[in-house]
Amino acid sequence: MKEGFLGGTFDPPHLGHLILAQEALEQFSLEKVYFVPSRNPPHKERFTVTDLNHRLRMLELAIEGNSSFQLADLEPPGSLSYTVDLLERISSGNTKPCFIMGMDSLREMHSWKEPSRILELADVVAGTRLDAVSSSMGIDPELLDKVTLFDFPGVWISSSDIRRRVQEGRSIRYLVPDAVVSYILSGGLYGAEKSH
Repeated sequence: MKEGFLGGTFDPPHLGHLILAQEALEQFSLEKVYFVPSRNPPHKERFTVTDLNHRLRMLELAIEGNSSFQLADLEPPGSLSYTVDLLERISSGNTKPCFIMGMDSLREMHSWKEPSRILELADVVAGTRLDAVSSSMGIDPELLDKVTLFDFPGVWISSSDIRRRVQEGRSIRYLVPDAVVSYILSGGLYGAEKSH
């Protein structure tokens, strides 16, 4: 059976991530989906990324109760987190891992380190709304040829919007799992007023 890997900053993890992983699990008959948090994402300014321990705990809470989902802290500390390096470490000769991404990541993939090598090492699948005519616009056609698009009931949630809502004192209920909402508020993450 094939295994799936969903990488990301997960700052915070939200329902969009969980729906994407569940759909990939079912549509590609995956045995398990591993959530791999980026320790030091090269595309983000490091000081803006929440401490890894908080992100790991939020992921644990988000995937709790789903035996097909597993947290996998697979990146070595100290170096920048590149997808190609992760795949070099986890790929074996027998079965290619399934690397899961959303359309926003696919749009940026041309700027990643060694995108063609990523496509050699893994079966890359990208969740999108296939009925959205413009879904593939802005994506390198060569990449698009080598990636499998799959339809999923996408919800337009972004981690940056969630962080902004928390900062503004607005509700994030129904955007992230309840346990993650509680963790963010009790820990005072993203500028939340600590609840006691």
